Amino acid sequence: MSLTLAMNAWGWALVNFVWQGAVIGAGAALLLGLLRSASARWRYAVCAIAMLLCLVLPLAQCLDLAPTEVEFAGEATLVEQMPALVTAWGLGAALMLGRLALGLAWVARARSRSMPAPEQWQVRLDVLARRLGLKRVVSLRLLPDLPGPITLGTLKPCVLLPAALLSRLPVDLLEALLAHELAHVRRWDYLANLLQSAVEALLFFHPVVWWLSARMRAERELVADEISADLLDDPRRLARALHALSELQPRPLPAVALAARGGDLLRRIERLLAPKPQATGWKLALPALLIAATSFVVQARGRDIPEPPAPAKTVAAEVKPAQELRLPVNAKHVVVVDDATGEVLMSRNADAIVPIASLTKLLTAMVVLDAKLDPAEKLRITSDDVDTLKHSRSRVRVGTRMTRQAALEMALMESENRAAAALARTFPGGEAGFVKAVNAKLRKLGLNRTSIAEPTGLSPANTSTATEMAAITAAAARYREIERITSLKKAKVPVDGRQREIRNTNRLVGAKGWNIRVSKTGYTEEAGRCLAMRILNGKRPITVVLLDADGSAHRLRDAALIRKSLARKAP
Repeated sequence: MSLTLAMNAWGWALVNFVWQGAVIGAGAALLLGLLRSASARWRYAVCAIAMLLCLVLPLAQCLDLAPTEVEFAGEATLVEQMPALVTAWGLGAALMLGRLALGLAWVARARSRSMPAPEQWQVRLDVLARRLGLKRVVSLRLLPDLPGPITLGTLKPCVLLPAALLSRLPVDLLEALLAHELAHVRRWDYLANLLQSAVEALLFFHPVVWWLSARMRAERELVADEISADLLDDPRRLARALHALSELQPRPLPAVALAARGGDLLRRIERLLAPKPQATGWKLALPALLIAATSFVVQARGRDIPEPPAPAKTVAAEVKPAQELRLPVNAKHVVVVDDATGEVLMSRNADAIVPIASLTKLLTAMVVLDAKLDPAEKLRITSDDVDTLKHSRSRVRVGTRMTRQAALEMALMESENRAAAALARTFPGGEAGFVKAVNAKLRKLGLNRTSIAEPTGLSPANTSTATEMAAITAAAARYREIERITSLKKAKVPVDGRQREIRNTNRLVGAKGWNIRVSKTGYTEEAGRCLAMRILNGKRPITVVLLDADGSAHRLRDAALIRKSLARKAP
């Protein structure tokens, strides 16, 4: 075949793939919808087959095309443009393949720069590998500048581990992450990921290819989660490990590297903590869907659909007759309020007085803003701002200078205790004046069950109820500055004359599907994990308060359950 004929054949294959890819995408979307409650292995298989079809169809058509006579006027013009079209595709594919080559070079360099892990950790990895039935030798190596464990290689697989994790994570959580990486090795996921990246490079122009590829990577992580959770016999352990990993500062990795932090982390943790019933096979998907639809119509006419039973180790919320939500939340004190109507949608031990930890900082911010102090005034962190009660860590050294505005943002977004302490110390009348102003604010809000002794929330003497914390959150939402700051996922503030990036402690802020307007998290040993936030459910403002959850992952799951239930009830 001459060069001209070859270019024409490939050009027609590319042109036809525009509609062929759309058909493949529509078929894959339908199957994925039918299999949404099935094991992630089925959805991964659908994505893999669809990606293979995306590659095979153009290749088969290119080989099958023979010179034909021109059948319509527009076709002649298109034939004339084929060399230019194929050349443009070639340049784009070359750039994408170059991107892939850079990723492979990064992998090779990372592997060469790494060093063997301590022998005891290699032994732990070997034990996990044997339990998974792996025949290949998997080496464990350390590389300092990584955000989390990653898997590299096919014939000689390797797990790279940040050296800092050996001291920053408990042994059981780190083992859970290693089990996840070994699941990738067992499934030859690194090779599959390379082939997937090659298809992306060759068919870069079609959005369906990128959509399928993203879904395939997300399902791959879910499959690895399933395998490692079975190995550990404790899905919650893996969920805690993933959440702990998410707390580390994320850094981008090449697409060719497989990392435990990949995919929709919120969805993965939620599935581990509350796995959904899975379909027994793809043949049952369509009948099950029809049965469910019929059941829904019949029951909707007579009464509300009953909620599923609470999973093990959770207690159903105490719901008053007028309330709408019945959810198996973990937090010991919960209230969900529709701020538009004042209706309490859910309540559990909402009037018990308990420590509120850093939720205190919402009140700190309000009284500082009420005082109308100069936001540009420079504050200096002193030894008086250091936590001597809990000895909590801080990124702000004694002697650091920042504006009052920067201190406010750090206190609200990063829950920086020294910044909050500095705001109270520089308040008119000092910390005593600050406490007096807070008490006056509470009286103005009509709250008599909230007590604040200091600005950070470190003291267990800072107490309130879930009901009054909902009122405090609603009051904070009336401050534009608090709403702006706490609804940001990240920001930059000037500290000692340099821009420092800060991140919101609420990982739900900025996450897909969440519209959070006010947010504050908190934690002390006495208070447990706490969260107060205002979200928009459609156009309805909803305040959610969770106090004393057992851990960050449980707090996250509680919030996700509430949001999903509200979304189902939205008009």
